[in-house]
Amino acid sequence: MSAAELAARQLDAYNRADLDAFCACYHPEVVVLETSGAVSFSGGETFRARYVDKFAQGGFGATVPERIVMEPHCVDLEHYWWIDAEGKQQEGCVLVRYTVADGLIAVVQFLDS
Repeated sequence: MSAAELAARQLDAYNRADLDAFCACYHPEVVVLETSGAVSFSGGETFRARYVDKFAQGGFGATVPERIVMEPHCVDLEHYWWIDAEGKQQEGCVLVRYTVADGLIAVVQFLDS
């Protein structure tokens, strides 16, 4: 599966709050990087644990109006939203870089200002 296909598949699962389908797009040894390049966390179990509560609560989503692909990389401009504790919709945008290895997303880097 290409980087673009994996990025689209994980976004679709994210928007459906389907944790199993979302995590299935990621390598068991996935590494998540901060904007600086520092490792935020790694490993499939840790990755899944970071999203369990969010997916259980729902009230979030994202769109990708722009995607740039240079295999094995894909960079998405992601517009995201969520409902806060007061019931108000919050939103923002971020660049997300995905790198594929062994047919799964192996590296994710969130690039924000």
